[in-house]
Amino acid sequence: MADTVILIVDDELEICELVSMYLTKEGYRAIYVHDGVSAIQAAVQHQPDLILLDNLLPDLSGVEVCAQLRQIVDSPILFMSCKGEESDKVIALGIGGDDYIVKPFGLRELVARVKAHLRRRAKAEIAHEILQFGSLCIDITSRNVWHNRQPIKLSGTEFDILLLLAQNPGIIFSAEDIFRKVWSVNVNEDVRTVVVHVSNLRKKIENNSTQPAYILTAWGTGYQFNSIWARRGPGRSLSGKREQLAAR
Repeated sequence: MADTVILIVDDELEICELVSMYLTKEGYRAIYVHDGVSAIQAAVQHQPDLILLDNLLPDLSGVEVCAQLRQIVDSPILFMSCKGEESDKVIALGIGGDDYIVKPFGLRELVARVKAHLRRRAKAEIAHEILQFGSLCIDITSRNVWHNRQPIKLSGTEFDILLLLAQNPGIIFSAEDIFRKVWSVNVNEDVRTVVVHVSNLRKKIENNSTQPAYILTAWGTGYQFNSIWARRGPGRSLSGKREQLAAR
């Protein structure tokens, strides 16, 4: 775990030192910078396994930094922000963020979220399978998704939510269920984050996000992957399918 690098981006030295201390105690290698330009440079140099990103930096906004980081790394990006409005979360998660925690936060919760994101990335390397539902293909190993034979760029959290639902077609998950299973953290006040991610997912994988064919809303209950796939069953194959898709 000492080889796991976590980049902390915050203009407050005290926060950087405190978060770094907690992460170091957990066995991670923590590095920190205090502005957006330095964050981008550090991401290029260190290729961090996870990034903790403040939304208010002295030179660039966290959203601007996130957009540029997404061109460099596919690591989970967890926003740390004093701005807790829903619109702030929608923008941050829509630009490529994986998670959003509002200051002030508990360090134990922060570490728990970090561990959850890192566990999900590690699990993805174990399976070696592609799920296919009509024109939607999900590569569990490479965490790539195609729709209508076109590659779809998903954030890590979007992929994990999609995979949870796709592996359980017809089963209804509440927003609280999804949050607990994907984040592995019991924090009910953040379930709105799930709603934002599902909305983003639909825009990316559905032909018409207002009339979804894959991720359906169970009104007043939660979400489910279209139960038609529970009857048909997904098409499954091993690694050869990836090369076929990539060649198309």
